[in-house]
Amino acid sequence: MPVVTARLPEALEALRASDGMQLWWIGVVGLTGDVIFAAAAMMVAFGLVLRGQPIKAAGWLGIALSNIIFVSVDALVGRTLVAAASSGTSEAGFVATKSFSDALFISGTFAFGAGTLLLFGPVLIRSGTFSSRAISFLGIAVGLLGVGAALICLFGADAGQLLGLVIAAGSAIFLIVGMRAAKDALA
Repeated sequence: MPVVTARLPEALEALRASDGMQLWWIGVVGLTGDVIFAAAAMMVAFGLVLRGQPIKAAGWLGIALSNIIFVSVDALVGRTLVAAASSGTSEAGFVATKSFSDALFISGTFAFGAGTLLLFGPVLIRSGTFSSRAISFLGIAVGLLGVGAALICLFGADAGQLLGLVIAAGSAIFLIVGMRAAKDALA
């Protein structure tokens, strides 16, 4: 998770104390998931453009952009940060790499939040089933938290845990959305 500058030496020591395998696996799984999610989001956006739904398409493109950014984050976390901490690289090299990773994480979360707001906002406004409106409400809450937490981090506050929570909650919401779309496609 992104950390404030004062905690970067603490992050370096924690990473040096570990063997780095957990972060390596997080990078492997994250890279795979990010590529798949980005490709799927772009395909959904393309379909929405063809159906004349530009706001939803823009939301899905925001989600795709977020996942494209997170490809770099996961590569840095799983490969570069582990290598920088374990190879005896100077603290300055680690701090630069970690700061870049944090900036990307914040940017990716902002794009995720904005895309989620564009995607779920119109659904909540129009009438629909209770479950559709409930999922939209949760999506809007996650989107607002994502945009808000990213802005808070840009101003130097330590909200990295909130950014991680936003991505985890958003992933759960999109899992539900995907399962509902698959069920509707089969029906």
